[in-house]
Amino acid sequence: MAGVAASIVIGEAFLLWALPSIGIIYLPLAGFLAGAVAIIPYREYRSLQRTTPVGDNRPSPELVASRLQRLKPELRVLALVPLATAVATEIGFFLMPGSWVDRILPASGLLLAIVFFGWRFLTERRIVANCAPSLARIVRFERHRRSRAAVYEYGSPVGGTVIGEGGSLTGFSIGMTVPVLYNVSNPHESLTVPDFIFYRILAELS
Repeated sequence: MAGVAASIVIGEAFLLWALPSIGIIYLPLAGFLAGAVAIIPYREYRSLQRTTPVGDNRPSPELVASRLQRLKPELRVLALVPLATAVATEIGFFLMPGSWVDRILPASGLLLAIVFFGWRFLTERRIVANCAPSLARIVRFERHRRSRAAVYEYGSPVGGTVIGEGGSLTGFSIGMTVPVLYNVSNPHESLTVPDFIFYRILAELS
């Protein structure tokens, strides 16, 4: 993810050098995208213990339950700054006088980014507002163009198994376990801990 953010910054720097007038217009969009990508918190969970249970080394259900209860979401205020900046910039695009010819492309791209990340923030907020922790097992990875998505399963509080789909979960492989938070009101709505963008999930799983 850091490489993607760096690529956005380098591309914007080149645009500012080659076409300064266009580069300035795209600067808010590039800054928003680079910031949003850079804060995705995978690096905070690289040190978590991610092992496939083998034989008698599997932890007891009681131990797993006690550890999962330590998962506590905390709003990542700095993650809201790029979103708020993008909204303010989008309003500025609409209020700027003059022709829309030079503004329509960056304004449209910025609006799409606002909708996507705004929807993501509302989803995370809905989950953490009424959440319960669980331990999911990764069952497979599905390819989506140039990225992959982890498919995981976890036990439902009303019985049965729930299937969820997360991000690429870099560093994880099939069979590994990953902590998830799910919506108690809708157990099929869940996110793995590393996939949260706007919330920091304080965890002690070692």
